[in-house]
Amino acid sequence: MKSAPYLLVFLCMVFQISVKSQEDWVLRKDNDGIKVFSKKTEKFKINEIKVESTFDGRISQLAAVLLDVNNHRQWVYRSASSQLLKMLTPASLLYYSETECPWPFENRDLVMQLAITQNAENKVMMIEIKNVDGYLPDKKNLVRIKYLRTTWTVSPLRNNQFKVDYRIQVDPGTGVPAWLLNIFAINGPYDTFVNLKKEIKLPQYAEATFPFLID
Repeated sequence: MKSAPYLLVFLCMVFQISVKSQEDWVLRKDNDGIKVFSKKTEKFKINEIKVESTFDGRISQLAAVLLDVNNHRQWVYRSASSQLLKMLTPASLLYYSETECPWPFENRDLVMQLAITQNAENKVMMIEIKNVDGYLPDKKNLVRIKYLRTTWTVSPLRNNQFKVDYRIQVDPGTGVPAWLLNIFAINGPYDTFVNLKKEIKLPQYAEATFPFLID
């Protein structure tokens, strides 16, 4: 039984290390009310990214912009094309997206599933996006992205505002150096959020409502 105190100390140290590893986000950019963080991962050579920002408007406006996938090219960083493939439910869909890469690297593409849910008690909206394999055949001169996970945690605030916690982890495939990928990973989300803040104010989204969302 004498070893019990040492075991307790050891377990506490392991817990502290584990917590620290989960919180080692590094602030990379902080402009225009948009904070971009990155965190190294063991699984992929590109960093995991987190973006935090506050928006003016209603969460239904954001949902409307994201569900309008055919228009993503207008505001998503380096989007070459985006096309709705299938509506699964009023709150979920499948869509195709192609991302431009600088010469001499090949563009990337993938099929994604987007799903929206909401906590009825606190009205927090969750948006999850993930790649879907095998839905479309690979295209010539494009690199198919094999892994993508994106989460939007959208929390309503007072005074017609909401807060967004956005996280993305992606494996863009081979052929692009890690240093270039990580530059994309910072500039891409930042520029996307700058555009998104303007996009949700457009007339076609300003009055949007959905039966599955409470603003």
